[in-house]
Amino acid sequence: MPEPRRPRPPRPTPKGGAEGAQNPRSVEGSRSRGPRSSGGAAGRRAAPTGSAGPPRTPTGRPAGPAPSGGGRLRGAPLAAIVVLALVLVLVVASLVVRAGHDGEALPGTRVAGVDVGGITTTRIASRLRPVVGDQRTLRLRAAGDVVTIKAADLGYAVDLQGIARAAVAAGRDGTLNALVGPLRGYVSARTVPVRSSFDEAKARKALAPVARKVARGAYAGALKVDPETLQVSTTKPRAGRAVDMSALVARVRRELREGDGTTFDVPLRSVDAAPESQLQEIASEAEDYLRQPLRLTGAGSPLTLTTAQTAAILALESRQGGRRAELGAGGEALSALLDRVEKRGRKLPRNATVSAPATSASLTDKGDVTWRPRSASVTVKAGRVGREVRRDRLASRIESAVAAGKHSVSVPRVAVQPKVTSATARRIDSVIGTFTTPYVPGQPRVTNIRQMARTVDGTLIAPGQQFSLNGITGERTKAKGYVEAPFIANNRIEPSVGGGVSQFSTTMYNAAYFAGLQIDAHRAHSLYIDRYPPGRESTLNFPDIDMRWTNDTEVPVLVRTSYDDAGVTVTLYGDNGGRRVTAKAGDREKADGGDFQITVTRTVRYGDGRTDSQAQTTRYENEQQGETE
Repeated sequence: MPEPRRPRPPRPTPKGGAEGAQNPRSVEGSRSRGPRSSGGAAGRRAAPTGSAGPPRTPTGRPAGPAPSGGGRLRGAPLAAIVVLALVLVLVVASLVVRAGHDGEALPGTRVAGVDVGGITTTRIASRLRPVVGDQRTLRLRAAGDVVTIKAADLGYAVDLQGIARAAVAAGRDGTLNALVGPLRGYVSARTVPVRSSFDEAKARKALAPVARKVARGAYAGALKVDPETLQVSTTKPRAGRAVDMSALVARVRRELREGDGTTFDVPLRSVDAAPESQLQEIASEAEDYLRQPLRLTGAGSPLTLTTAQTAAILALESRQGGRRAELGAGGEALSALLDRVEKRGRKLPRNATVSAPATSASLTDKGDVTWRPRSASVTVKAGRVGREVRRDRLASRIESAVAAGKHSVSVPRVAVQPKVTSATARRIDSVIGTFTTPYVPGQPRVTNIRQMARTVDGTLIAPGQQFSLNGITGERTKAKGYVEAPFIANNRIEPSVGGGVSQFSTTMYNAAYFAGLQIDAHRAHSLYIDRYPPGRESTLNFPDIDMRWTNDTEVPVLVRTSYDDAGVTVTLYGDNGGRRVTAKAGDREKADGGDFQITVTRTVRYGDGRTDSQAQTTRYENEQQGETE
């Protein structure tokens, strides 16, 4: 409906007229124009109901509603109060959330997609360890197999504690964050970056075995020779494959920082093979080469191969991983040829031989003893320098000759010196050690002692070489001349083939002992036998109990043995630099649960004045008198 006309004061005003009454200017205007507007009022009253237009101002313009300034004054404080109340609620809620998560990450905080809100730094680090830690593994699929590699081995390092601290601090810094930061996580995620480092060089090193496993060189093809026509053809080449290392390293870096732990394939690239046109040229070269035979010289009489033998060693040599090829030699036929030439050209070296008396000054003492070398005269028979074919160099020379189209190859050989040269053998000038142990002749055990003495006699041990009694004599068998005789086993006397040879072992031990040589292995009897020096003897059993020493001098050591009805003697010839050896035995001490124990100390005084003392304590279970083992 049209807005009703505003009546003049002091008549009662309709609702809304109060707003007009509040405007003094409007009231004054209506009063001054009262008499002039009566006719107009009558006219307006005469106007038909519903057809009256909007009220107009004195100028004739439509009058709008009166200004509502009082309403604005009442609405503005209300809106401000509402806004302030909302801000206050947000701040209080933010402070409550912040206080409730003191020392913890705020809600909505995420690291590498893992929700860490509401937990402490320790728990954050623990939760992130299997996801971003350096001990987790990457799974790579290579050549059909899945390979796992630790992140740390790939050069990946991560600061879990630093990430955890950053997660707890997130949303708490700055004025704005202090007000609304704790509440942000309820609306959107708060992401904390992963702090990590990546060593590309270390990653490449760790990935190298994977690359080698996957790589497959290009196949350049092979030669085929018709044995009748000697026509040469080639097989079809085939491309190879290799790991794209740059792409693999980039993928590994991405997986370490963003991956979800799923298995991924190793990126590969194709490796081109030699072109077929090149293979055809090589086939023609091979046919030309077969027009003449191959001849080898320098290893005895010259060796000339037949055409068929030459054809058999020809091969297509792959170069640059199969990307190119050339004519060469190889295969089983070449290996067989090298074996043949190696055998023809080998000349074994021969050691110098030394002759010396089987017996000389000897020791038999069981107690304290001092020994120094005795001058001796020996005879030396010159040895012989050997020759040996350099197999690897010969193969290389044959391959090069074929590639160059040459048909003559000189066999390379090298001189091989004997272990004992004539020059070093002539330096043997003294008896450096000797010992004799007694026995009763006619007993079976004496047969075994003498058999072992004969086997060892004349052994020459080069400087640095080790003497092994079991190694030289081997297992004692009847076929070797050994017989049954008493033998100590588990503290009991039992018959055994070769029984009694421990006496020879004891004799050898004492000879090396007083020579001042390095004793490597020996074991005393469990039962004391009165023919031996207590604490200075050695048992023997094949193959587990051995008597070994090393020639730690600069001159060969000659072993001579001798025996008679009274006993067996071992004499060692050489030059130990004048070592003087003293053996000093302590008192026999009662052993709990056994017979006795004794300590013997060997002191070696070297030619330069140095001394070395070593004490050896031996325990015996019980004492055996007379004939036992």
